[in-house]
Amino acid sequence: MKKLLSLLVVSLLVLLMMASGQKTVTIRYGVWMSEQLDGIKAQISTFEKRYPNIKVKLEHVPWEDYWTKLQTMMAGGDCWDVFTMDTGFYLPDYVARNALVDITPFIKKDNLDLSVYPSGVLKLHNFEGKYYSLPRDYDTIGMFYNKKAFDEAKLKYPDGNWTWEDLKKAVEKLTKKDAKGNIVRYGITVDGGPLSVSQAFLFPMILSLGGDLVKDGKVVFDSPQVKEALSFARELTEKGYAPKPGVTSGDLFIAGKSAINFSGSWMLGYYAENIKSFNFGVVMIPKSRTGKRANISDSLGNVIWSKTKNLDAAWTFVKWMASKEAAEILGKSGTVIPAYRGTDTLWMQSFKRFGKEKDAKVFIDSVKYTNPWPQTRGSSEWFDRWETYYIVEIIAGRLGVEEGLKQATEEINGIIEKASQ
Repeated sequence: MKKLLSLLVVSLLVLLMMASGQKTVTIRYGVWMSEQLDGIKAQISTFEKRYPNIKVKLEHVPWEDYWTKLQTMMAGGDCWDVFTMDTGFYLPDYVARNALVDITPFIKKDNLDLSVYPSGVLKLHNFEGKYYSLPRDYDTIGMFYNKKAFDEAKLKYPDGNWTWEDLKKAVEKLTKKDAKGNIVRYGITVDGGPLSVSQAFLFPMILSLGGDLVKDGKVVFDSPQVKEALSFARELTEKGYAPKPGVTSGDLFIAGKSAINFSGSWMLGYYAENIKSFNFGVVMIPKSRTGKRANISDSLGNVIWSKTKNLDAAWTFVKWMASKEAAEILGKSGTVIPAYRGTDTLWMQSFKRFGKEKDAKVFIDSVKYTNPWPQTRGSSEWFDRWETYYIVEIIAGRLGVEEGLKQATEEINGIIEKASQ
């Protein structure tokens, strides 16, 4: 009888331990991507089936309020356990605040194979030798072109083998004026507007010319390659082939008012759905006169708040969200290119209904030439100054190229130095 009672007690203890081990944990997950919510919800649904003891509470805050909300929550000690991070722009800032969990030990412990992600993309998730996230997606830059404009100018469609010199010759012929000399169609725009855009135009050009953006933790914007790129953009603007900064509004490409438009993979779906008045194509952006190609990528990842009380569950979720299964769900949604090797073709196939699979493939093929977004301490602060002041003033002709780049380099490196203290 005593033996039986002992067995019952042991069995009860085992059951209690099992029940305790299966306790449901709820983690909060913050995102800003409105157009991706359906895909994210599908990912969460699948994750919860795989891990029934972990529930994920999705909390969506639009981009324009996201970072302010995040800082407010952190200051109040009540933040999301996991949240989406723009690694190129904001990861260094949050590392500096000690707000993120270094997941390098978890990656090593679980022996994760990081070779399944493009090397240029993976670098964005590692800052100063430590990983804080895993690649969720990536973007690259392409050259969109208006076929109707090329037909009118009697020019052959670009084939992806243009140099920057070829581009300059083409935009001169593609720029169209009315009888009074007013420009009715620009030869070139970037993101549907002026050329004062780093990600979709200036940075890839600088890199293709053999220049660097950051070296030894500091920007090198006073290099010959940066001067050449800014001079190129300024010349096209001064000649009227591209709009001046601040003069136009709205997307000129979608309106049929530009013949060539540099933009990212994120715009392909929008253009495919909304451009009705002309057919367009996409090719790789130009290469240098020596044949060097370059592109640039940003990438989102999921990070863990350093003060989370659900670290194990948060890591399980972050790891799964960077898995092949999660990437396949993301790819089928057609919103962004998933980073996991082989799943990017699902994103490409989602454009079959538009007849744009070939155009989508351009962005995937470009990843082999991609470079990571320049990350330094204080990067979000200095980039805002660079993008909204220096390149605008230089391209608009209000600040000399050499003088402006010298000032920019000194000021920005001062910001980096201050942020590094």
